[in-house]
Amino acid sequence: MRVVVRRICGFVFYGLLFLSIENIRAQNTSQTSTITLEEVSLSASKFDTPRSVLPFSLSVINLKDVQALHQQLSLQEYLGAVPGLFSLNANNYAQDLRISIRGFGARAAFGIRGIKIIVDGIPETTPDGQGQLDNLPLGLLQNIEVLRGPSASLYGNASGGVLSLNTVDRLEGESVRFRSTLGAFGLQSYQLSASLNSSKTTSLFYFNRTQTNGYRTFSGLEQNVFNAKIKHKLSSKSLLQAQLNYTQSPRAEDAGGLTMDEVMADRNQARQRNVAFDTFEKVNQFKVGLRWLQNWRTQWKLDTYAFYSLRDFYGKLPFENGGIIDLYRNYYGLGSRLTYTEENEDLLHRWQIGTETALQRDQRDRFLNQNGTQGANVFSQEERFGSFGLYILDEVQSKKWLLRTSLRFDRQNVGADTVIENQIYTVLNLSVGLSYSLAPQQRIFFNFSTSYETPALSELSANPSGEEGLNLSLDPSRAINYEAGWKTLGEHTRLEASFFYIKSSNEILPYELEAFPGRSFYRNTGATERYGLELFGEARWDQWKLQASLTQAAYLFAGADTTSDMEGKRLPGIPNSQAFIQVEYTTTSSQWRFQLTGEHIGKFYANDSNTAAVDAYQRVRLQARKGISFAWGEVAVFGGVHNLFNTFYFDNIRLNAFGGRHYEPAPGRNFFGGLSFGF
Repeated sequence: MRVVVRRICGFVFYGLLFLSIENIRAQNTSQTSTITLEEVSLSASKFDTPRSVLPFSLSVINLKDVQALHQQLSLQEYLGAVPGLFSLNANNYAQDLRISIRGFGARAAFGIRGIKIIVDGIPETTPDGQGQLDNLPLGLLQNIEVLRGPSASLYGNASGGVLSLNTVDRLEGESVRFRSTLGAFGLQSYQLSASLNSSKTTSLFYFNRTQTNGYRTFSGLEQNVFNAKIKHKLSSKSLLQAQLNYTQSPRAEDAGGLTMDEVMADRNQARQRNVAFDTFEKVNQFKVGLRWLQNWRTQWKLDTYAFYSLRDFYGKLPFENGGIIDLYRNYYGLGSRLTYTEENEDLLHRWQIGTETALQRDQRDRFLNQNGTQGANVFSQEERFGSFGLYILDEVQSKKWLLRTSLRFDRQNVGADTVIENQIYTVLNLSVGLSYSLAPQQRIFFNFSTSYETPALSELSANPSGEEGLNLSLDPSRAINYEAGWKTLGEHTRLEASFFYIKSSNEILPYELEAFPGRSFYRNTGATERYGLELFGEARWDQWKLQASLTQAAYLFAGADTTSDMEGKRLPGIPNSQAFIQVEYTTTSSQWRFQLTGEHIGKFYANDSNTAAVDAYQRVRLQARKGISFAWGEVAVFGGVHNLFNTFYFDNIRLNAFGGRHYEPAPGRNFFGGLSFGF
């Protein structure tokens, strides 16, 4: 195993070294060569500043050419190349994908914490910091921007960073597209997209139905997603965008965590208690959003949004008292940002002022779970989380340097109808970043920023006492971030390197109690230190494309407020090392496209005490597509194999699970294939 690890890390290292040599050679041979790697307009950074100039780490995943290769079952398929990002739980559809950036977000028992999710400019994350990805129209994704590191000065309640997902506006060269995918474990996925376009209006409608039995016993999914996106030009300087999303998931089963002995006996089995208590979730979610973009002259820009979302959730957990949850959530909000730009021969100066406000109301009811049958109501309360944020952002750029500063004030109001007084959180966050040009297309940068993360309502309502109300002893976590890096963009290559150091306090982590096996509670575990090196490289030549990334980091409990038995221990759920390499080849006719991907995930731990370890593993994926063009449209066949070498590893780890039930095995070698056509 160590030999395999060294080989993969070596491939990544020499791949990055090759990219560096090629970049230097290209710069030496031609100082005025054309840059063929795209510098796309970014939304996560708030300004349309080129990625290579920004004084912080921001990754961009462009899916325009490769989207059709993917199975499109989980966002995890797209995220491997991002250094510092780790994801788990792609196969437990009742718990949703778990994503961490630089260690933030690892605590999530389900869904995403500590990371702000934005879809087409409108927040997807709730005001209290909860995020789900089960309603995403994966087949429409155009690109993904990942802002790595604390970003509270721009986005408020987000310690780890930002995921900004942008969908396509129209079908290129087609009006209708149909796609059918079949795969292992009874996977059936059907997509239908239709685009209606005029001189002023583009409309895109999308429907996806997915059904699978799942890899393990009792891990099936049934889901329907409808999405509509309409853009209308009010004038040459004014644009109105409307979004609508409806997701229906009648059943997503949870096979539960196993002990290591149970895994070795039968890795496909479900936890018997989960089967006995019929653990599954049912979701209906509706979201509508409006966005207005307005320009005045060449200096002023206004970007305003408003949205409303409703999530009706029903789930069963593997214990009796409060083991059935009925949650009805309403959340809505609006935001606006005004940008002013002034430019002369020497300087480009931009400033922006923005405000956001949102309100979340959760009606949470718990019932007895009597071996899968709903019993009496044992818990009922309405919970509220309101947020208000105001920030100012300033950026000054010359030919050699860029200085970027931001300051944001946030106020959160937390309460419940069973609590007499509301809890108020107020916080001020700062960010200062500087980048400097060493040579054409080559920069170094430095960044300092602060962040915070509040406990979510689902965490506050998880009272270890079992009583109603909120666990107000749970405090927000805070973090201070230092970052330095180097970026270079050549004619055919891109290279990035960044070093980060983050000090946090009041870290929030989950745990379980014997009285409630399978239910997560939360506690502040003290201070942490996170530091590491992140490398990324990309190259294109002829029909070939190479991407590689490497992360080497440490995530440790450290500080005066950390208990003595945890001091120096590693944070659970996060590997210290990750490596990624991907090679793509496209034939000259563009009819065939191949993609080979290899990943290395280092050893990590399943509990705070570091007594339960998860061994390092490697996985390889191969995908291919062939398109055939006709006068009326295109027909394509595609397919792939996941876990090509049948590696034994774990898809998810349940942190601090009682009784050692940490492990959810991942599938072995499995295949998918399909057909698409458009006209």
